[in-house]
Amino acid sequence: MPVWSRRLLILIILSFASLQVLQVYCPGWVCNTTGEFSERDEVLPAPRKRYGKAKVQMQMFNDERHEGISLWNDEEQSPRRDVKVDLNNSDILVFLHIQKTGGTVFGRNMVKSLYDPSTGRNACSCRPEAKRCKCYRPGGGSQEWLFSRFSTGWKCGLHADYTELIHCVDQVMAPKDTRNFPPRRYFYMTLLRDPYRRYLSEFLHVQRGATWKNARHWCGGRFASDGELRQCFQGDTWEGVSLDDFLACPDNLAANRQTRMLADLREVGCYNKSAMSGQDHDRLMLASARANLRKMAFFGIIEHIDDTQILFEATFGLRFAERLNNSYEPRGENFTMTDHQRRKFMEKIALDVELFDYAKLLFRQRVQAVRNSTPNPKRFLGIS
Repeated sequence: MPVWSRRLLILIILSFASLQVLQVYCPGWVCNTTGEFSERDEVLPAPRKRYGKAKVQMQMFNDERHEGISLWNDEEQSPRRDVKVDLNNSDILVFLHIQKTGGTVFGRNMVKSLYDPSTGRNACSCRPEAKRCKCYRPGGGSQEWLFSRFSTGWKCGLHADYTELIHCVDQVMAPKDTRNFPPRRYFYMTLLRDPYRRYLSEFLHVQRGATWKNARHWCGGRFASDGELRQCFQGDTWEGVSLDDFLACPDNLAANRQTRMLADLREVGCYNKSAMSGQDHDRLMLASARANLRKMAFFGIIEHIDDTQILFEATFGLRFAERLNNSYEPRGENFTMTDHQRRKFMEKIALDVELFDYAKLLFRQRVQAVRNSTPNPKRFLGIS
């Protein structure tokens, strides 16, 4: 082979290798790359090894709590002036992803279309075909500012709840943060959905064959035992389950899921059903969920996606590249239920209904506070 041919071949190989390195390590504010995510996650039953129990070990959790910092004055729910989120420094946004609340689409939008309006740079960097993106701090390095399914992955377990996150997130993020900045601050956020629609959406999802059976449910220093949370079905999935059977299983975590996932479950004895009476358990769990929701730096309601976008962008100073309303399709599942089914159904979502009523009031207060302090809040949606 002539010398010039060998040199040309070497140059081609080096160019290709450099491109691969750039795709992996290039931060979002330098590379304007986008990535696509597989629709198969949580739509079809995942093999056990994919989100296997071995991936989330006991040592990922500890007794030290890292609760989030509120950005709102407790009484009037107006924005605090003494706390500002600084993603250039040591602040981290933590997304608590509750099943069937629109969190998958919202999570994708966070990593794929968020940008810094002051620089125009993407907030995250995504490789084509990658399932996760890198959300590095604008200052450079390998420190990340977002803890979520599509950035860090399910590091604290599949759909980790509030109880798990506050005892795990710092264990995950601490090794990534090697700079001598102030201690890490965490700002929690979540999405909520009308309990009626959310529960039926989960029922249909499970009926199609999806499961979350590899979720760990850590609380009080250990994982929930098989005796505390008994599986509702035999085999790999509950595909084809009837509404009657779905409602009848006493350990079906679809019941009041939003309340349970936002509460500090240690306050109700974790998953130990004999720790207190059912009435005391429900009362304390709902009170805990309300208190934690009130402390959230941000929460949105999927039925009010425009206001959710306005509130998110005003809270964190980031912008979505497009109006999110176009990304969401409200699904109002119409069911004809017997009187018995309807009574059972309302029992299963009773706490979530109370929580959601409280959340709507809180949400309206926060949105109104933002509108009052912003001359043209619709600018957040790209509307003049």
